[in-house]
Amino acid sequence: MFSEKIMIGDIPVKIFTEGDYSRTLLVLHGFGGNKESPTISGLAERLCPRGFRVAAPDLPCHGERSEPESCLTPERCISEMMTLEKELSTEYAFGTSFGGALILRRTELYGNPFCRIALKVPAINMADSMIRCMRLFQPDYTLEQAKKNGFRVKMSKEFNMPYSFYESLSGIGEVRHCDVWDSPDILTVYSGKDELVARADTEEFLRLNPRIQRLCIEESGHRYLNPGHLRAALDRAAEHFLADLG
Repeated sequence: MFSEKIMIGDIPVKIFTEGDYSRTLLVLHGFGGNKESPTISGLAERLCPRGFRVAAPDLPCHGERSEPESCLTPERCISEMMTLEKELSTEYAFGTSFGGALILRRTELYGNPFCRIALKVPAINMADSMIRCMRLFQPDYTLEQAKKNGFRVKMSKEFNMPYSFYESLSGIGEVRHCDVWDSPDILTVYSGKDELVARADTEEFLRLNPRIQRLCIEESGHRYLNPGHLRAALDRAAEHFLADLG
């Protein structure tokens, strides 16, 4: 398998291929992640030998990007996503956590251009997930303090997110029905012991959109630190994308 970094405008994108390819998967990492995620390389290992190209960008403020945190907004992420779709002619999409929430929002607003979508622990109530994430690192911090000082979150890098980011997330909760989402062409893999996305929210989202395929990894947390849990999630996602190939 071959990988290279390209730039599409100001967006760094890691591309995985194995010789010829006939279809392209766009992969969006989660909040605090980047294009070097083992989830992304694991998907590529499974899909590139079957004729896929896998393309993974760094979202604004993530990875090797250095914009101020104020540049990280759902609207900007979705705009960049749609630019990449056009430039790379993507037919499939995969998103982890915040990346999964962005894919859902994009399809709701602008229609679904993808043959198949897979979501891993999608942050369907991202505002709540932001508070949960904050409390991992600032257990006694309050929303009143965040209004004045923002959120400090230390993931693969440290973020000092303005309160306006939380406000932007509050308006796009996805624990509801949407005709565009309610499809067997969408797969959701979620975690039984997720500390950042409430299991009850995910299961209510799936109840309201019953045609979505689903798999719960019962013993996993949000970050899939157990290699066996990650392997099970990626095997199921790859199976979903390869279903049309027979």
